[in-house]
Amino acid sequence: MSSAFVSSPTETKAKATKRKIPAYLVRETIEGMDFYYPGFRQVLNKQKKLAEIIGDSGLHFFLKDYLYDILKAGLDKNLYRIGCGELGFHASVRNNMGLDVVIFDRAVLTPDKITPRYVTVAPKVVIEIDVNVELPDRASDLFQEYVIRKVDSLFKHGVEKVIWFFSKSRKVVIALPGQAWQIDDWNQDVEILDQVKVNIADYIAREGFILE
Repeated sequence: MSSAFVSSPTETKAKATKRKIPAYLVRETIEGMDFYYPGFRQVLNKQKKLAEIIGDSGLHFFLKDYLYDILKAGLDKNLYRIGCGELGFHASVRNNMGLDVVIFDRAVLTPDKITPRYVTVAPKVVIEIDVNVELPDRASDLFQEYVIRKVDSLFKHGVEKVIWFFSKSRKVVIALPGQAWQIDDWNQDVEILDQVKVNIADYIAREGFILE
């Protein structure tokens, strides 16, 4: 058989790398850069269905639930709106982010701004848990590409504080605009807002959750 009709391994790899990724696999777009659901490659290769990759892990879900309960109990509901889940935040063109736990100033997020579409008003505080996106390049540094990009974009669009918990390293990053980021072990009390504090490590120990 003539070699003219046979693709080399390098050519095959190049074609696979350039394969267009469908928009339905995009989880977030930040400053024009697309980030994909973890496991998107398995969907492309027909090893998994989309429904198998888009949900939260059990740990992720219950940590968000814990944070929501603490904030709802501790913050003044006349001043703030608190939410958890995967809130869609349309910050600007090509800036569509999913937010885990949010605190809005009620005076800013007025009823007329709550519609069937993504919220366009910036939360006062954003709390994130882990990095739940992937990029086509497996070697990408997601802390640089995703975490820093997302925090900077949130600040650019009006967020006043970002708190990011990382279950693998058991660390928490506390970021404020224009200030050096604080990185601590997550077994300490972390003040979210108005002296309301959380302790992720204590909660996990009480519940007996197993971390990988």
